[in-house]
Amino acid sequence: MKIETAITRMLGIDLPIIGAPMFLVSYPDLVCAVSNAGGIGSMPALNYRTTDELRKGLEEIRSRTQKPIGINLILHKEHNPNWMKQFEICLEFKVELLITSLGSPRTIVKEAKSVGAKVFCDVTTLKHANIVAKSGADALIAVAQGAGGHAGAISPFALIPYLKAEIPQIPVVAAGAISTGRQMAAALALGADAVYLGTRLIATPEAQAYDEYKQMLIDSAPEEIIYSPKISGIPANWLKRSLDKLDPDFKPETGLSVEAKSWKEVWSAGHGVAQIKSIEPAEEVIRSIAVQYLDTKKNLP
Repeated sequence: MKIETAITRMLGIDLPIIGAPMFLVSYPDLVCAVSNAGGIGSMPALNYRTTDELRKGLEEIRSRTQKPIGINLILHKEHNPNWMKQFEICLEFKVELLITSLGSPRTIVKEAKSVGAKVFCDVTTLKHANIVAKSGADALIAVAQGAGGHAGAISPFALIPYLKAEIPQIPVVAAGAISTGRQMAAALALGADAVYLGTRLIATPEAQAYDEYKQMLIDSAPEEIIYSPKISGIPANWLKRSLDKLDPDFKPETGLSVEAKSWKEVWSAGHGVAQIKSIEPAEEVIRSIAVQYLDTKKNLP
């Protein structure tokens, strides 16, 4: 099965589906499953405490798949003092996709491109997107309202065509509330060149998340996703049930009244929980989304 877009041609993959790099969730099992299914799996370098552990993680992935993979790098010394060493290891292993957060991607673009790696960057506004485009990055990841984790505040129905119209020279990846092939069809119809899957992939056996977390995704509704800057310091979407478990009196505007670790004890998810009904293998999720996308496209008037 193959669906061609600017992103699939750029990365040498069959399907325009990128598994989002999720902190404490995305590890080799999930990366390999998504890549082997025809998309491209990714994980954060910060999922590993040391650069030696990151090296071992990449060795494991390369022993299990020769398909393209992605690594997320936090390009900020205060948040990630080892980012340069992580970057060097990614170059050593010829990681095909580098997804950057914080800091300017300009610092790595030239060297990354010299070894054939592509650089994609998260953006939530046109201002940030223009900075990224001018840095020489290869694509924008339009993180819209409803995305799991750190999310923007603009509807994807506005953000995707807005970025495509204002910065037509650079491909756009749609991120936020995508769990089905129909939603993928809608995103590509809006002008996106690929889609990002995060929340949907947590509800898979390959995701390194607690079973209670996975079940919570199935049990939760979009109304139970709380958007607040008071948990991690940056506006993000969180599972209300995980917040209530820690602090029944939690309020989005004031934050938790108890100490808790973001991501580890407070769990994140996006509006895409509405379509998650079961825990399924990641490869099945990817392939079923692709089939549903093709069926949807074929049946459009």
